[in-house]
Amino acid sequence: MGLIELIVSKENQAPELVKNLMQRTQTEITNNSEREGIIELLETVLLSKFSQLTRQEIEAMFLVNDIKQTRVYQEAKQEGREEGEQEGEKNLLLRLLSKRFGKLTDSYIQKISNLKIAQLEDLGEALLDFRDINDLDEWLKSQT
Repeated sequence: MGLIELIVSKENQAPELVKNLMQRTQTEITNNSEREGIIELLETVLLSKFSQLTRQEIEAMFLVNDIKQTRVYQEAKQEGREEGEQEGEKNLLLRLLSKRFGKLTDSYIQKISNLKIAQLEDLGEALLDFRDINDLDEWLKSQT
């Protein structure tokens, strides 16, 4: 019944309804997978009903622990990890290449910045065999 109220509610009523539904879910549903399913259902309703709200506004409707259980949060967290890993690997490779061949041109930096994580890993191994900057140039050409 509460979910139907949320679906037909006005925007200003939604935060309180979501908090009540979340509290009821926490106290009434003991099965974790059922609880997660209900939380994801609430999240889906909010995302479709209130598409004009920011992510922060939608998150504010959830309790902090509940936010961390949602699919959107988990996906965003994983995406952030992957982006951080890629950024770190790229920065390390740029430092290593600069140390080996001197200051890299903006063109090289741009090409390396556009590489995917697997390509960055391959470049990390390949650079051990590079004799000069031409080897880097050839390697980058082979990636397109």
